[in-house]
Amino acid sequence: MDYNVITWDVINNGIEMLSKEIISSNIKYEVIYGPPRGGLIPGVMLSHKLRIPLVLNMEEVWRIDMQHGKVLIVDDISDTGKTLKYFDDKNFDIATIFVRMHTSKISPKFNAFDINDDTWLLFPWETQDTTQSNL
Repeated sequence: MDYNVITWDVINNGIEMLSKEIISSNIKYEVIYGPPRGGLIPGVMLSHKLRIPLVLNMEEVWRIDMQHGKVLIVDDISDTGKTLKYFDDKNFDIATIFVRMHTSKISPKFNAFDINDDTWLLFPWETQDTTQSNL
């Protein structure tokens, strides 16, 4: 399998791009939630960068949403969009570092990089061994 190895520099640049886009939107998010696995590390990074608390469970996401607070959902990639479709259907704002435009079922409100091919992205927090076992 071919891999596009994503470096920490690319991730840091993507987080910087996302943070500027989010700040420019003037939307005041109460919390950030990063779905486990791919969204957790970018969620933590954006949380620090934007000084917005990170929540680790869906109960807190729903509590804030029910109180009409703004929650930003963060993930590393919207590839097929299956992981994020639930949040999109519930009208949460979504930010991703990457979006695979030709296969994603959703369009994140914020994204840093568009991808127009099917090469597998290998993130710095993954290894080839772990990604191959998921195929």
